[in-house]
Amino acid sequence: MVAALVRLLDWYRSEALPLWAERGYDRSRGGFHEALGFDGAPAEHAERRVRVQARQIYVFASADRLGWAAGAGDLARAGFDYFLEKACPEGGARGCVHRMSPDGQITDDRRDLYDQAFLMLACSAMWRAFKAQRAIELAEKTAAFLERDFASPIGGFLEDDRGTRPRRQNPHMHLFEAFIAMHEATGEAAWRARADRMAALFEGFFFDRERGVLREFFADDLSPAKGREGGVIEPGHMAEWVWLLARYERMSGRSFLNERIALLDNAVRLGADPMSGFLVDSIAEGESASGKARRLWPQTEYIKALLARSRDGAGTFDRFADKIAASLFASYLKQPVKGLWCDQFDGAGKPIAKDVPASILYHLFETVQETQSFLLEMNI
Repeated sequence: MVAALVRLLDWYRSEALPLWAERGYDRSRGGFHEALGFDGAPAEHAERRVRVQARQIYVFASADRLGWAAGAGDLARAGFDYFLEKACPEGGARGCVHRMSPDGQITDDRRDLYDQAFLMLACSAMWRAFKAQRAIELAEKTAAFLERDFASPIGGFLEDDRGTRPRRQNPHMHLFEAFIAMHEATGEAAWRARADRMAALFEGFFFDRERGVLREFFADDLSPAKGREGGVIEPGHMAEWVWLLARYERMSGRSFLNERIALLDNAVRLGADPMSGFLVDSIAEGESASGKARRLWPQTEYIKALLARSRDGAGTFDRFADKIAASLFASYLKQPVKGLWCDQFDGAGKPIAKDVPASILYHLFETVQETQSFLLEMNI
């Protein structure tokens, strides 16, 4: 019934993690590579996004805690040391910077909200795996920095320290994830309160109750952005909120079942490619999903959302999740080098990715972790 999900879990632990542990870390200069080529060789000269460094720390620290990969803990610790030294000036008093060169020089020192969310997610994993006090201190400094310098009087936080517009739900979604993870790791009420505020933003601004969809782009007052941007939806984000809200329900005792049902139903109704069954990257109001490009990460969020709905005791969502997992092996994961993936296909089903981005290891990790948890709960 769930053979493909079991296969996905095994593929990640036995093929993907070992490959990325061997080739994904730069042992001469420090830090994680931004991408690998389809031959498995590191992209030595690619500029490094700091959020990817944080994601890889999160993956390898978590993998060590779960006993999934030999040497994962050493990589997480080395990556965290590099992160603190190179990406967090002034000891992280203002969180982390945005981009670095391959040799660790800062190339963009903006403080980006999305990046800070992954900094805190990495810190949650470092604390859970190793009780790393420096991680708790960095997360607390970063949260205080955001609350001091980024807070909007309307609610939520600004995009960055450069005045970038429009405002987006996406970084707040990842803050929600990070705050939940920090509360789970520490038990501290302050992290729960921060998660509560992100849930309130979802209820009050991000979720369009009339249409049952998630809005992406907003004006300063968190009203939907004008023009085409205001009507854009990303089905993968809608699926991601389904999973996050289910996780928040377990923490808070509140129910978001109606919202989760609407989000998943409409993500599939509006955003599933009729040819492949996969979720497309984005669509504007009134558009068809047919002929749209589709990355790998929306499919990982699709699986997580389906498993969350299966945990509700609703129908046969686990079978749909297994079907999507099986389709991954026939497309995204069908690569000559085991442990790699094609990140994006165009609307005709043609692969268009230029390399294998390291950032996707995080999406896959959360999917297989959720899969393992689900299988254990179901005694499968």
